Amino acid sequence: MEPPDVDPITALAHANLDGPVDIAPRTFWVGTMLEDVTFQSHTYLIEQADQSVLIDPGSALAVDAVIAKVNEVVGLANVRWLVCSNTDPDVVGGLARLVEAGLHPEAALVTHRHDEMLLVHTGTRLPFWRIEEHDWRLELEDRALRFDSIPYAVAAGAFVTFDESTGVLFSSNLFGGETPERALVAHSMDYYDAIRPFHQHYVPSREVLAHALARVAKLPVTLVAPHHGQLVPHDLIAPLTQRLERLQCGLVTLAHADPRVRFLLGANQTIHRVLDALVHEQQFSDVVALLASLAQRTTGATALELWAGTRDALLHFDASDGYVGRRDDPPDDVVMVLRGATSPHGSRLILPLVTSEASQIEGAVVMVYDEPVAIDDEVLAVVQEVIGLIGVGLEREVLRRSTDIELAIWRRRAVLDSLTGLHNRASLTDSARRMAAFDEQLGTPQMAAVMVDIDHFKAINDTYGHLTGDRVLQHVAHAITESVRPSDLIFRYGGEEFLVLLAHVDLAMARQAAERIRSRIAVPLESFAITVSVGVALRIAGESHLNLIERADRALYLAKSRGRDRVEAL
Repeated sequence: MEPPDVDPITALAHANLDGPVDIAPRTFWVGTMLEDVTFQSHTYLIEQADQSVLIDPGSALAVDAVIAKVNEVVGLANVRWLVCSNTDPDVVGGLARLVEAGLHPEAALVTHRHDEMLLVHTGTRLPFWRIEEHDWRLELEDRALRFDSIPYAVAAGAFVTFDESTGVLFSSNLFGGETPERALVAHSMDYYDAIRPFHQHYVPSREVLAHALARVAKLPVTLVAPHHGQLVPHDLIAPLTQRLERLQCGLVTLAHADPRVRFLLGANQTIHRVLDALVHEQQFSDVVALLASLAQRTTGATALELWAGTRDALLHFDASDGYVGRRDDPPDDVVMVLRGATSPHGSRLILPLVTSEASQIEGAVVMVYDEPVAIDDEVLAVVQEVIGLIGVGLEREVLRRSTDIELAIWRRRAVLDSLTGLHNRASLTDSARRMAAFDEQLGTPQMAAVMVDIDHFKAINDTYGHLTGDRVLQHVAHAITESVRPSDLIFRYGGEEFLVLLAHVDLAMARQAAERIRSRIAVPLESFAITVSVGVALRIAGESHLNLIERADRALYLAKSRGRDRVEAL
């Protein structure tokens, strides 16, 4: 009787770590688990006869174990390429010992010009093979390795290595962490607790981390093999990525501990970003939203309001309408400041806005706090500098907006669905046509349509009432928004149908996005669970947006016919 098939991830989880571990075809973990060390450093071997590749050779503490395991697989003398994703000692500390033990006679360090200058100091005298001089690819016997730069995550010149044949991403420090247990494979989202502090403290900023994650998200990764921590199986890659994308890290973590650093960092960002927004004449509502978010990070303000205009027709800008602005009557404390009085700080810091000639008060800025706040003169000076910049834009905006606020509101109503806040079907044609025209210029189609339909929605309305049905629609709209990128377009297509248009994707990436949508929606709401059926279609060269959407709709009905709560693609 033949033994039952064992899931590959389960097999990895129970592998004998005293020898090389087969993680993919002709691909092995050849590291070691050091005693009393939580920051394990992993080395990987791609067996390619006398052109074999060692990924991140490893530290001086682990190199003898690495040599022994490489010799079990192919022999150290057949290791031709040594990929060094960065120059940290846990990556290159064992190089001298490897050379001494006898590498391939033409062995070379795979790196780029930036790190080459540092690797010289290892003293190994191995020649360099620069990835930027070979189109960031290394062709091997049965596969090609693709290299992708992820600068400053964690090292300045860091890069990842992707095996196009197996889908394994050798991610350097990305997805790495500290793991006290001797386990090679992450088995649940608990692994996030191990990788969070590592990324939080070593990556300079959330923007740097998001850029690195966006680079690797474009790759069809089946397994992440980091230099530290544990192997990440396919089903954990997307949810871990989503958590890491929202992680505050780097200088921000230092700022949490030091209010002065937090303020100076935020103030500098505020001044430069507001200036940039004003120079490029972005929508004023976007500028104020930017100021509000940075005021929260800079001084801890929980809300920001602007008042401006004439005393007979004041405009009120706040978050309730996305800072579009509306005519409103100011509260008493704002009236006091508009009349020239000084408002006590308390939990509402109100500062006057004056005309460019400083001759009269033209408005006020209100920063709201959870509790009374005391702001010293140095902080107040920087806040007033930022407010002065806002005043320039506000003066321009009041002149432009005083007669057309109602028109702006009606325009928003014309293109947005009032219940979900998504784009409505009336706004679909122009957006989809432009997106398809741009996609046609790319040569290879990279536009996809994802059609989402709530299963048994009529039964939900009939059983629980239309108010509950409305809450279901809002839940689905929110879940879709949280599952895709800000650049993707989301429409309420029909009663319980939603359409998402994705750019710069292939079919596998579109299916992954659809699966994220389906799984995020499928959580209990009130006393029942919600499921959706999803159809996916990747645009074909020359295809119109209408035909693309029609194919996604056919895929949706295929999903419904096959049992609902699933994703199908055509």
